[in-house]
Amino acid sequence: QWHEGRVREAVVSTQSTGELVTLQFEGAHLDRKDTFGKSDPYFEIFRVTGGQEALVKRSEVVYNNLNPRWRQIEISSTQLCNGDDTASIIIKVWDYDTTAAPDLIGTCTTTLAQMKKIKKEIVEFDLIHPKKQAKKKSYRNSGVLKVLQCVSVKTWSFLDYVSSGLQLNCMVAFDFTASNGHPNTPASLHHLNAQGVNQYTMAWTAIGQVIQDYDWDKEFPAYGFGGALPPNNQVSFEFALNANAQNPNCAGIQGVIQAYQTALQNVALSGPTNCAPIIRTATRYANACATTPHGGQGYLILLILTDGQFTDLQACVQAIQQAQQSPISIIIVGVGNADFSNMEYLDGDRTNTAGRTRDIVQFVPF
Repeated sequence: QWHEGRVREAVVSTQSTGELVTLQFEGAHLDRKDTFGKSDPYFEIFRVTGGQEALVKRSEVVYNNLNPRWRQIEISSTQLCNGDDTASIIIKVWDYDTTAAPDLIGTCTTTLAQMKKIKKEIVEFDLIHPKKQAKKKSYRNSGVLKVLQCVSVKTWSFLDYVSSGLQLNCMVAFDFTASNGHPNTPASLHHLNAQGVNQYTMAWTAIGQVIQDYDWDKEFPAYGFGGALPPNNQVSFEFALNANAQNPNCAGIQGVIQAYQTALQNVALSGPTNCAPIIRTATRYANACATTPHGGQGYLILLILTDGQFTDLQACVQAIQQAQQSPISIIIVGVGNADFSNMEYLDGDRTNTAGRTRDIVQFVPF
């Protein structure tokens, strides 16, 4: 069954305050809406701008409960109230119904400034149902909405750091393990076509073009791992692509590609795919450039390009945990079609790995 409706589009000037607000609410003595039960309450928060309401957050449903305690929610102050602590915020509490439209339990109007008073006093609001209020002179409320938590924390954007003088550095590491296939074989991920391009160079170029605009000197330390070095074919998990261990920097994106192409001609693919050594090397580098010669701050992005899972996974986890307090973030790019499931384990967005205090790893397939 189709229903006609309207879509209202509004353009609103907003100001970004960089505040993250954590809220938690509890209901008390809510009206009973279900014939054979209590109520299944949830709430919605609306920002009010120019007299118009805009839905900005909806909670989960707490089933069969007249005194629900909802989970914490996080929302930016820009979304919540356009960065204005005194702007009106409307909160509506509904009774969820699986077969019909939700029933309004009650609504209240507040401000972020008012909810922040929870630190010093009890903050609660009567939930008012307009129709019930109009019918009964003795009507008081349809329940109470209590503020259990309201914490506002200043957050800083990437541009805030860059504009304040943060100097970014980028280090890149290429996978030289045998699982890539011999470079002379067309099926190899390291095989260079007539234009000198393969999946590794494409991945590096795509990401490097973004990063280089923020890298202050456009000099990239470039490494390989899992390759057997001449003259005695000793396997190394952190060798400079330009064969200069004292100065592994390459000039720009093309300088890295040229060093990589030269290394392919001189370094034999080997293994295993151990990546903890390069993470530890990058962490030391990040600590060394944490303070710039001019007194500013430095930050390192480590880009790892690999064709498969790390064989030293637990060592990598330990190296990442040790790096959490250093000015470093790690981007792992999966090249090819191998199984990258354990990369998801390293990515803090996807797991709740014990011991993590800061999410510094991001995995993306190329």
